[in-house]
Amino acid sequence: MMPENPQIVGIGSTVYDTLMMVSSFPQEDTKQQGLETKVQGGGPCATALVAAKKLGVSAGYMGVIGEDPFGAFMLGDFEHWGIDTRFIRTVPDVTSFHSVVLLNQQNGSRTCVWNKGTVPQPTEKDLNLDALQNAQALHLDGHMLSAAIFAAKKCREWGVKVSLDAGGVYPGIQELLPYVDYLIPSQEFALKITGAATPEEAAHQLYDTYHPSLLVLTQGEKGGILLDEKGMRRYESYRVRVVDSNGCGDTFHGAFLAGKIHGLSNDSACRYASAAAAIKCTRLGARLAMPTDQECRSFLKERGITL
Repeated sequence: MMPENPQIVGIGSTVYDTLMMVSSFPQEDTKQQGLETKVQGGGPCATALVAAKKLGVSAGYMGVIGEDPFGAFMLGDFEHWGIDTRFIRTVPDVTSFHSVVLLNQQNGSRTCVWNKGTVPQPTEKDLNLDALQNAQALHLDGHMLSAAIFAAKKCREWGVKVSLDAGGVYPGIQELLPYVDYLIPSQEFALKITGAATPEEAAHQLYDTYHPSLLVLTQGEKGGILLDEKGMRRYESYRVRVVDSNGCGDTFHGAFLAGKIHGLSNDSACRYASAAAAIKCTRLGARLAMPTDQECRSFLKERGITL
């Protein structure tokens, strides 16, 4: 029997990460011993899929990965976390996207050095239309833009919700925005793409121009702004002791989508996602540190919040 189609399909970046904790940021042309090292899968879209899966929502990645050691690890890591890999095409003789991330133990800062590699962009032929049509949501991160736009247009026709982690202003991203239902920009993205003076003004401009069902502007430890048909209001973040912020935003995106699929309101989905991101920050690693649904609900209950 063939497995069911995933509830969330993701098209976007997937990365091989080497994560190293250091006592302080290294000086140039020196040697320094690291404190702890983890090798993990990364990338905004791919990591959000893992967050959603850990929260009880089935997810699958759709795209292209190299047959090099980096790609083999990413494929195996997807399978480890239960991500559907049936829609991935592997190609030989290329270098997959990989990065090195340094975490400064002193102040919790994150420094990333990355190599985009030589894996070809997915095309329309790489997309499984049956899986897209039967999903509840398509999650994008602005990468693999041509395939993402094609998929988003199809999902709009079929009534499948389209979610966008708008973290960077990539060339051509404006062509995708009209097909997005859940637009989740960072403050940096919103201000840069609109030229607005304030995050609130930027949120209104994006909402009025592209007409998403909702807009969630993220502001890190400040929480963020939620804008939908009920108007604009803030959602809060939760204070925790930060051990590793790597993957925090991706966790938020995956958890928000999972919350919506679980039937939460927009406000509750923001609280749920903020809780998931906060819990992730207290533990080292991105995917390994992501919480379960029960952990999120318990975290909120301890703070007097019932979803």
